[in-house]
Amino acid sequence: MTCINLRNTMIPQSTKGWLLIDDLSLPRYWATLWADVLRAHLAQTTRGAHLYAIERLYQITDLKIGMGSLDRMLFELDMPSIETALTTFLSTLRNDGNRRGINNNQAWASATSFVSDIVSHLSVSSEPHYGNIQSRLLRLDRLYSQVSPTRPRPPAGIRALPASVVEDLFEIFSPESKRNPFRSPILRWRNFLIFLLMLHLGLRRGEVAMLSSDAIKSDYDPSAGREKYWINITENPYHEEDPRFNAPSLKTANSRRQLPLSEEIVAVADVVQGSRRRAPHSYLLGSQKLKPLSLRSIHRIFEIASEQLSPHAREILSNQGRSHISAHDLRHTCAVYRLGRYVALGDELDLASEKLRVFFGWSPSSPMPRHYARAYFESDSADIWSETYDRLVSTLRSIGGVLP
Repeated sequence: MTCINLRNTMIPQSTKGWLLIDDLSLPRYWATLWADVLRAHLAQTTRGAHLYAIERLYQITDLKIGMGSLDRMLFELDMPSIETALTTFLSTLRNDGNRRGINNNQAWASATSFVSDIVSHLSVSSEPHYGNIQSRLLRLDRLYSQVSPTRPRPPAGIRALPASVVEDLFEIFSPESKRNPFRSPILRWRNFLIFLLMLHLGLRRGEVAMLSSDAIKSDYDPSAGREKYWINITENPYHEEDPRFNAPSLKTANSRRQLPLSEEIVAVADVVQGSRRRAPHSYLLGSQKLKPLSLRSIHRIFEIASEQLSPHAREILSNQGRSHISAHDLRHTCAVYRLGRYVALGDELDLASEKLRVFFGWSPSSPMPRHYARAYFESDSADIWSETYDRLVSTLRSIGGVLP
């Protein structure tokens, strides 16, 4: 009984992805229908996270009530038994959370959404009992919508990195800096590009890892009299199957977007492109072993950079309750800066938030623009990183042949 990822090259593309199987290695019926039909729009990483939680519900129900009992209850729309299964699962999550000191709220939300979706789906085809089933579904919602395995935590604070910390990181990541901790020139330029893409464009780790070798595009702009550049944030069109175990994927359909690029970042990308010519894959960023760069490797890059922070930068971070830098901190920094920039250019806050939604690839229902609006107004505007390229230009010009 487990959650597996079907990735074999011999099976059709449409059948690949995360799947729940029972102790006979047969697919869990309703979980499969839920993932493939009712929630077919989910990205693979999101699908996997939900299915892991749903598998926990299956396992607890198998253990406490009987093998295969959850699918049977759902088939029969046995609402009293379904309530019993959910109550048992809630109790188990609470005990597990208290024992291990973890938050199981997301697992509970996934399980209750799964049950609600299946019951709603089945009730439509059960016309004689539709009214009764819907009333029981409302009862489920009343019983469980306000409960959770652990007390909900307040939203995590979103704060841009202070300008002085960003400057310190810039010196750490600059390819010819004496403080750069990465061994070879290839690694230094690759990691410098990752840093710039996350800081200036706010890309997620998965989006960076998915970039194809030709993700950067250009066209001549006659009105400006120069070449303009942009980058496509989308799935790699040249690989039917990603060889990485924890394969990155776009978070939502809205994550597909085009973002403008400066000539300076393009110049860094050109250096990285020149160093990957031997790579047997079509991804822009690769490992020393000529494989696509993993999400764990990107995380490790920022762990190493955090170890090189100056005492002053560490003190500033400590005052904010932080001890290290993560890749996602750069996304926060970029979002808070860009919102401030839109407002400074005269946009009303609502319009600025909508522009932010498009730039960062959030869904229409995502509350993230509101979170970043609050973060912007809580920040000291004098200490927000400013997107100037002076430092980048001077760095590249000090390296012969990178910029004229």
